[in-house]
Amino acid sequence: MGECVFCAFLTGRARTAVLYEDEHTLAFLDITAVTRGHTLVIPRRHAADLWEISEDDAAAVMRTVHRMARRIREVLCPDGLTLFQANRAAGWQDVFHLHVHLVPRSTGDHLARPWRAEPVELATLEPTRELLALS
Repeated sequence: MGECVFCAFLTGRARTAVLYEDEHTLAFLDITAVTRGHTLVIPRRHAADLWEISEDDAAAVMRTVHRMARRIREVLCPDGLTLFQANRAAGWQDVFHLHVHLVPRSTGDHLARPWRAEPVELATLEPTRELLALS
């Protein structure tokens, strides 16, 4: 298995269309963009996914996501914005360095939700709530 492509961007061994960088994060345009302005934000410290990233690095990533979301709104004026973050192959992750997608959206664009939500009774949720609730 070769070097992580996102780590290669961070070290300069591969080039990308950088939009913003700071001490903890890098934001760049996605080379497989689904809409104009589709941006990725990654931590500088390699973490494969949300379960591996430190809380501090996760917070830094979210600060940059917020900053880039404002910039996308100011410059591209989209009708909306979809954030997407996948973990592991079963969660649809394809590059195993944590990254957050910022996808500018237009009303009626070609993108569709990957699932259809149906209401669930609270009683059905209760056993799972008991398992997951933090004290």
